[in-house]
Amino acid sequence: MDSMEKRRQLEALRDFFFAESAGQMAAAYAALAETAALKLPSVDDWDAVEFAFNRLFIGPKAPLAPPFSSVYLEPEPQVMGKSTLIARQVFEMIGLQSPWQGTLPDDHLSLELDACLRFSEIRQAANSHEAEELWNYFLFDHLAKWLPLWIDRVRKADQVPEAIHAVINVLADWLAEETHDLKPVDVAIGR
Repeated sequence: MDSMEKRRQLEALRDFFFAESAGQMAAAYAALAETAALKLPSVDDWDAVEFAFNRLFIGPKAPLAPPFSSVYLEPEPQVMGKSTLIARQVFEMIGLQSPWQGTLPDDHLSLELDACLRFSEIRQAANSHEAEELWNYFLFDHLAKWLPLWIDRVRKADQVPEAIHAVINVLADWLAEETHDLKPVDVAIGR
């Protein structure tokens, strides 16, 4: 998959996990299916997918798999922990700021995927050792530590539609591909 296809895939993943309605989920899912001609299962009932999505990631009851890194990285599961502030610090270092600061924690999966998109731009535009170190830190010391735990939680949940499993699998494949060829480096951010 070329870099433009990877970007489109990451954008579709970001948009799917940021969706506020069945229609937005369906649009992001269709965009994801177009990237590298992925064979995703067809969906007959997006309302059922939206119901499961809300049960898993939003609420109104406690979500089964909250999409916030702090829930998985903090000693006690919580939202807005130290890892949230570290994510915010990384975002600031790459010129991003959440438009939802104060209403949505910065360590939401979609905001972190947006940061990955920004890292891709930075890494293509400049051959910077500092940018590579920061990317490696964010990838290995942040994303690669919490995403597998979150993905596992989603996979183990009951009554998860095939469409959500398919999206989760694409995300897991993206993470595996990103971490495959890179070697972690020790960068002291927020430590």
